[in-house]
Amino acid sequence: MSRLATGIGLAVTGAAALVYERARRIAEAEGRPLTEVLAEVPSRLVADLRTIGDDLREAADEGREAAHRREQELDDEMRAARAGQSATEA
Repeated sequence: MSRLATGIGLAVTGAAALVYERARRIAEAEGRPLTEVLAEVPSRLVADLRTIGDDLREAADEGREAAHRREQELDDEMRAARAGQSATEA
């Protein structure tokens, strides 16, 4: 067996395990039979792929907002340190 075939086989096996685990969690969370959720996996994957751009943009926006909040916190801490007090006292 070639290395390529082995690599592809491992990738397919890993992907199948991830899909199965995701379906199991969904079935458990929604209180539905696993077979029913597994039957819906292809349409769920297509829907996920359709919205991935929006999801990535949303995650990037959240990251920028978190970075801005942390920047403000650091600025406040630096101002407090210059003033000779801890940031919790300010």
